Amino acid sequence: MKLRTQKITALMAAAVLGISVFGSVPVTAAESTETADPGAAMMVDGEAVSSDLVAGTFKPSDVTCKAQDSYEYPFLGLKLSLSKELLKQIKDQSIAMLTTEDFENQTNAVTYAYVSWSKMTEEQKNAEIQKMGTGYDDWVAGLDRIGTIGVYDEASQKKLDEITGCTEHKELGSSSDGKYKYYLSTNKDADEKLTKELEKIKTDITEMTPYQNISVFDQPQDTSINPEDVKSVGKFETTGIDGKTYTEKVFSDYDLTLVNVFTTWCSPCVKEIPELQELYKEMKEKGVGVAGVVLDTTDEKGNQDEEAVKKAGILQEKTKAKYPFLIPDTTMMNGRLQGISAFPETFFVDKDGNIVGDTYTGSHTLDEWKEIVEKDFKVKHDHYGEWKNDSENNRIQVDRTSSGAFWDFTDDTGNQQGRGICSFYKSDQHLYGVYRHWIIRR
Repeated sequence: MKLRTQKITALMAAAVLGISVFGSVPVTAAESTETADPGAAMMVDGEAVSSDLVAGTFKPSDVTCKAQDSYEYPFLGLKLSLSKELLKQIKDQSIAMLTTEDFENQTNAVTYAYVSWSKMTEEQKNAEIQKMGTGYDDWVAGLDRIGTIGVYDEASQKKLDEITGCTEHKELGSSSDGKYKYYLSTNKDADEKLTKELEKIKTDITEMTPYQNISVFDQPQDTSINPEDVKSVGKFETTGIDGKTYTEKVFSDYDLTLVNVFTTWCSPCVKEIPELQELYKEMKEKGVGVAGVVLDTTDEKGNQDEEAVKKAGILQEKTKAKYPFLIPDTTMMNGRLQGISAFPETFFVDKDGNIVGDTYTGSHTLDEWKEIVEKDFKVKHDHYGEWKNDSENNRIQVDRTSSGAFWDFTDDTGNQQGRGICSFYKSDQHLYGVYRHWIIRR
């Protein structure tokens, strides 16, 4: 089973729970090629990147569910409308509203998921706990549970007391396929006035939306754009961590750019940055660039998270990364950033903004990235000059004064590699070599 407790912040999820959801984007840190220790990953050359990335404290009461008119959970087929009194106490933080979900590993189907309401003392309301360790779980366990409303599969229905921490259960209905039942669960020892407020909750059971491998308490993603179908980054304008403005032309300086999508809280991501910097240092003269996209610097509505921006700046400084760290907006890269399945996630863009090659999840070492770039993208080791397309005349233009040369080349599909030779003739300060196919990797 894989248990997901209340999603708090991306940082806390990584540091405390190991899994969470950023907006509508799954943010499970992908497995590295090496086992990465979260604490160790914050070290670069023996120096801590930033003490506040995983160290320090936070207030759990600040990350509980907020009061709102209604709560709709399409993946659970559940909509809740709370009483005014209950909403008032949630807003006043005398009651903590949390979510919990559990999944079957083999099928990735939800076994149970519930919303809970618990009394919160002034001490618990003002408590500050360490980001690392078991402090958050201990804080949740110490709350005085009033009740829950949840969805349970057949096996979970037999363990309602254990799962919910409640003693009394009222069946509210069943899913259309009969696989799940809905229950209101309360504690007989809880404040009667509060349990009655839970009984006032209006519960609407609807058709379950097909699960999308994200938190069941999130809204379904817009699947009209499949990231794998996006072939170009398109036009965009955004800001970098350095405060500069960047457009799609950031890719035009290199024949190939490695685009690394990461978050400030992801340990494998942070550990990989020095590797990517070294790749950039070694291969930029061969036409290979690197760009980072710091996904947690904006929320799902495009609002900038200043704290995450600050952390990203610290990361860039401490890791000595010379390539740009980009802050994404809602339209950046023509939808390619939608549906990111894991962090880090990496893809490649050519100088014309076309997305090429495969997508890579998880962190990689310098040698692994060099092998991927050199083998999969046929990067030239011998650079004989600036190659330019002259498709109209079916020629390759080369800034070179020799009458003949060897070079490594690929065809326009990127699939064939060979070593060619041709003779050149001079015209208008350039030498031209005639060949039946022109080069796309220059």
